[in-house]
Amino acid sequence: MGENIELVRELNGVKYLFNHKGNSPSQTASMLEAFNQKVILITSGYDDNYSVDTLGNALVEKVKHLILFGGATAMIEMSLMRKLTGKNRGIDIRITHCTTLKQAVDCAFLSSKPDDIVILSAAGSCVDIYSSMEEMCDAYRQYAAEL
Repeated sequence: MGENIELVRELNGVKYLFNHKGNSPSQTASMLEAFNQKVILITSGYDDNYSVDTLGNALVEKVKHLILFGGATAMIEMSLMRKLTGKNRGIDIRITHCTTLKQAVDCAFLSSKPDDIVILSAAGSCVDIYSSMEEMCDAYRQYAAEL
């Protein structure tokens, strides 16, 4: 794992990670590319007028369950949907919408199995929910500890 990826908790063979550099779609995409397996991605982010096209490609290749919460979820989901055509048609990626990070963590816990990786990586700034990435990470740590 890279220096920007924090292991928050390991439970029942599932690793819960936080991406400290995931504050844009391209940073989240780069982080996903580093994994050799499909992951459960919890993502959010305020719409900062970022292009989400690069994220769509990474989602198709590296995510098996996309858990969305926050203000930019529609853009993130559309970036994935645009890529699930042509050669990617038939790829099965589960998408879940949550209203809170706690709901998202609980959802990831329920859908994970041993050897899965759950990653929280905001694909934009988190100002619509948290005042900083560190505040969001603290909340994630707390919710993962409560599982």
